[in-house]
Amino acid sequence: MRVLLIKPSVRGCRVEIGRHIPIGPAYLASCLRDRGHEVVLFDALSFTEDNHIVDPEAYTDVDRLKIARHPRWRHLVHWGASWERVGRAIQDAEPDVVGISCMFTPYYESAYETARLVRKVAPDALVIFGGQHPTVAHHHALQEPSFDVFVRGEAEFTLPSVLDSVGTGAPLTGIRGLVFRCQPRFCGCDLAGPGVHVTPAAPQVPDLDALPLPATDLLDFDRYERATTLITSRGCPFSCTFCTVHATVGKAFRYRSPECVVAEIRHYVFDHGIREFRIEDDNFTFDTDRVRGLCRAIKAAGLDIDLHLPNGMTVVKLSPELVRDMVDAGFKSLFLGLETTEPARLRKLRKGFTSVEKVRAGAGWFLDQGVEVSASLIVGLLGQDLTRAAQDAARLATAGLGFGSNPFYPIPGSTDYENCLRHGIIAHDTELGLFEGFNFAVGSDLLSPEDVCWAWVYAQALSFWPGYVLEGVGRPEHEAEASIETTLTGLSAWHSKQSSRADRFELLAAPGRVVGSTVELTESGCFCRLQKVRELTEGGGPADFCACSGDIVAAAAGLHLGRPLSAYQVSSAVRDPGRLCSFDIRAGGAAAARAVHAAYVRELRALLDQPVEV
Repeated sequence: MRVLLIKPSVRGCRVEIGRHIPIGPAYLASCLRDRGHEVVLFDALSFTEDNHIVDPEAYTDVDRLKIARHPRWRHLVHWGASWERVGRAIQDAEPDVVGISCMFTPYYESAYETARLVRKVAPDALVIFGGQHPTVAHHHALQEPSFDVFVRGEAEFTLPSVLDSVGTGAPLTGIRGLVFRCQPRFCGCDLAGPGVHVTPAAPQVPDLDALPLPATDLLDFDRYERATTLITSRGCPFSCTFCTVHATVGKAFRYRSPECVVAEIRHYVFDHGIREFRIEDDNFTFDTDRVRGLCRAIKAAGLDIDLHLPNGMTVVKLSPELVRDMVDAGFKSLFLGLETTEPARLRKLRKGFTSVEKVRAGAGWFLDQGVEVSASLIVGLLGQDLTRAAQDAARLATAGLGFGSNPFYPIPGSTDYENCLRHGIIAHDTELGLFEGFNFAVGSDLLSPEDVCWAWVYAQALSFWPGYVLEGVGRPEHEAEASIETTLTGLSAWHSKQSSRADRFELLAAPGRVVGSTVELTESGCFCRLQKVRELTEGGGPADFCACSGDIVAAAAGLHLGRPLSAYQVSSAVRDPGRLCSFDIRAGGAAAARAVHAAYVRELRALLDQPVEV
């Protein structure tokens, strides 16, 4: 059969930084080719030249709800190939079967629209849906009639079996890990009603070495900045309340042999000229002996590569010896899982195995070896009020520990999703499209969506420019206040002295030239540039698209100055081609922003005046 595998475009508010190869579909493509099928892989997200701001006239009901519920942003972005490009790809492939993936439930609409497009362009094709969304929410996916079969969990064995059965006319009822509606060609039930078959869960792939290497010949690595993704293990025995990996890869920890991983690295280096690798395991360092053996094998191969851990790692059993092995193998950047500085809250997250002390010690070992490292922080966790949220970021900054922050949101399929249902924060019928991290549509039990939004903005500012913020917050209160212009100029100068960040540590805002109270962001340091949103040559783009970047700059300057500031966009690169985004920074701001500012200043000053051991 001729099979087309599609990783769909997405649309929403999210911060889409970095491009990663579609590693899951690439594995599926290899498995299907081993069974004699002809495969085409279309990664819509790799076509960043089509990124664009969605015309409000094209909004769906879900789009309008996202905009209505967002505390700050007023625009949605379509990331990836245009629908016209997707349609041409389907037409050119002339597929017998189309597989569509959706690894993140809030973007289900794009996956559903892709299926409807397949029905128009290739009406006779079998349409199969896989990934995290149909695994955890197949009841929702069944509302879309364009799909024929849903594959739940790992699909390397399941999908080829489905195609074999369809090819021979055998029923699908004996294949584990499927959901499909009753119809003669699938089950032979010939029911008059809308019967649905849900077969038992399929087992995880037991031997990862037995899988063929991903079908990298189907990818254009120029679209991925000459970098690739490595999966050296699957599964995570931990049970963090915010995570959903168990639905697809389970708790059982399985790993590939060092020889298998090194063979794949050699393939990328010598066949594709790739030397930058992002390891996206679910729990890379769960077995530290395994990691040390793998790192030594990579070093022995003498391949001179750069390794990054964008999914992060735990500090469990982390040691200077393990760090040295990782550095010798080529690790350049990573982050350490922390999420909060409060021990009691870590236990509620089922992360009692970590602490600030352990993360700080581990970060120190990596920093001493020249590896870029930070801790992960979740802003607005359940049970966390504004003071505690600010305290988390303030503790990390005053402790000299770099961090990256994400807002709290309940992911369907996670324990926190169930906790939010119990608290009444969400309901079973809450629109699934709202559970995007940067929609800020939900909030938490103690914080409103506005609180979480602004707390995240301030955490970002503190994480980007901690030295400058602390310099201002720590000065004597009786000292004469500086002007906004002086503060912005100082922030720009401080930023210019920082070294560039590796891999995942891109800045959403980079202050450049300052004129009066107006700051111009640099060519590469703005939301629209990082998102690679195309410029609109006819002047139809919004004038305030990069509010996110302006808010972060205003938060940093306000913290340094000691009073809340707000940003108003005065020029826009997506509205006026050839110009840079710039913002007028003024005193004041929304009530929620002022409350967050006060909490951050209060906690920072308390820690600077009387350092707290954390």
